[in-house]
Amino acid sequence: MISNNTQEKINNFLLSFAVVVSLYVILANCFDFFYDLNDDMVIKDILAGAYTGTPNGHTNQMLYPLGWMLGCFYTLLPQAPVFGVFLCSCFALCLGMVSYRIQKFFQSTKVKLVTVVLTGIVLLSLLLWELIYVQYSVVCGILAGTACFWFYTTPVESSVKEFWKKNIPTILLVWLAFNIRSGMLLLTSPFIAAVGIWHWAESTGIEKENYTDVEKKPLWKHALTKSNVCKYVIFVVVTIVGLGLFLVMDSLAYGSEQWQGYRRFFDARTEVYDFTWYPNYEEQKDFYEKNDISEIQYRLIDNYNFGLDESINENTLEIIASYRERPKMLGSLSERIKSSLSELARRTFLPQDGPYNYFVLAAYGLVIGLAVVQREKTYIWKLLLLAVMRQVPWFYLIFVQRAVARITHPLYIIEFLILIGLVVKELYDRPLWNVEKYYRMAVAAILGVIALVSLPFGFVKVQAEQALREQKLMKQKAWDDYAKANPENYYYLDVYSTVEFMEKMFADVDNSQKNYDLLGGWICKSPLQKEAREKYVTGTGEQAEAIADLLLTDNFYFVAEESCDVTFVEKFYDSRERQVTLKVQDIIGEGENPFVVYKIEK
Repeated sequence: MISNNTQEKINNFLLSFAVVVSLYVILANCFDFFYDLNDDMVIKDILAGAYTGTPNGHTNQMLYPLGWMLGCFYTLLPQAPVFGVFLCSCFALCLGMVSYRIQKFFQSTKVKLVTVVLTGIVLLSLLLWELIYVQYSVVCGILAGTACFWFYTTPVESSVKEFWKKNIPTILLVWLAFNIRSGMLLLTSPFIAAVGIWHWAESTGIEKENYTDVEKKPLWKHALTKSNVCKYVIFVVVTIVGLGLFLVMDSLAYGSEQWQGYRRFFDARTEVYDFTWYPNYEEQKDFYEKNDISEIQYRLIDNYNFGLDESINENTLEIIASYRERPKMLGSLSERIKSSLSELARRTFLPQDGPYNYFVLAAYGLVIGLAVVQREKTYIWKLLLLAVMRQVPWFYLIFVQRAVARITHPLYIIEFLILIGLVVKELYDRPLWNVEKYYRMAVAAILGVIALVSLPFGFVKVQAEQALREQKLMKQKAWDDYAKANPENYYYLDVYSTVEFMEKMFADVDNSQKNYDLLGGWICKSPLQKEAREKYVTGTGEQAEAIADLLLTDNFYFVAEESCDVTFVEKFYDSRERQVTLKVQDIIGEGENPFVVYKIEK
């Protein structure tokens, strides 16, 4: 016979499963799911074998253990949308875990039903764009947020055994997030630390007014009891050791000389394009000439087509990244700090980041309201700690000018989940008096109103993006059809001509190898890029042959939009004492700015 506790767990699971399935059924009937950015598409192509012809775990963006595992799934299911299913499953797991845990704080079936519906509406409103236009960095952030929520809502009074049993999911979520996007997880670490301190403080009992023994022992003795060491210290150690092991496995997978050189190039490229940027050639001509960087090399770096020049390597970009006069370009340190603080305040309170910031502000208000209702002073230091810790990633992003939506939105969501976790945890199994009952109703009303008001705007925004993407897909489909119709050829595309390339996650899935690549991009100059073109190389058949040489052979072509200024190609060959002409081979697509296929001839 099933015990009451087991039956309750089953009921909670079924309700959570139902709300997640309902959300995805609604979304699937209203929209198509897309990979949000080119980065996600390239990762998928590498994993699926659409890039090199064979599934491969060397995505460089994700850690190799996870990439290898997904590559194995593609080997077993070569035409399945494995990466899309994986990313959406991560989202579904997070939604289900949050819903499941919230239900544990309520006993009444009626209240559970109301709560699960409210949870679904709030999560749908908060995550609508992210659920449809899926980005792997966002998935990492949501996993980290769910780990924070799950950990903090674990009962404090549980035994060591129960603590570990209940928090194995926390460790697994953190490990999974780290494998997906290690840099993003590290960015969320201040939130994780704040939640850990909250839970640890509650377990010591020093927060409670009736804990009279606190004055008889030093604080550290209360913090480092045998039970707390077994819970928190070892928990942190195990988590960090696991992260270290994943890094070791990743390093071993990229241990060859070719991959090490590429990773140096990738890091330098990221530094130049995403953080430090690069000085204008005309304004800093002396700097470039002093470091033997020509004007055409600058132009190739500027238009992202640096793959055309084999001599643009990690050393080139590291020199640019270390440009000493950059502080003058960006302004003084005090000016940058002042402007960063101003921007941080503006983003927190103004519509620029709505509705995410509004949900967070409402959650702070709910915690303050809870403190007033319960006359609980401990919430003050908790809110102050979280408010301080959240500034660390935010200030860093704004200071280095990388506060992009795929990073900032997860930060808001993590903060919201933590605050809501505090609210529902404090109302768990409490003998509510009238004021607290009204407070619980106010929580539901405030969150429900914000969600219901913002949800229609979110749907309109997503629908508009769907229409825009469908229109752009027509042009891209014309190019894909052309490339497939000429399987004996290989095409290198101008990078800026492909910035609007996109792909649906579950419709028209085709994981066969593509016979085109970008003339730049983050996978450029990697061992995979050479492997991808290997079977198209004729003559010498050397895998490492330069792209500039290959484009002069019969079956390699250059492609760019009609509006693209392609004179840089001729200028590049001129700099190598080769005179070439670009002959128009084909024009693909109708309407404005079609793709033009060029044959580069001596």
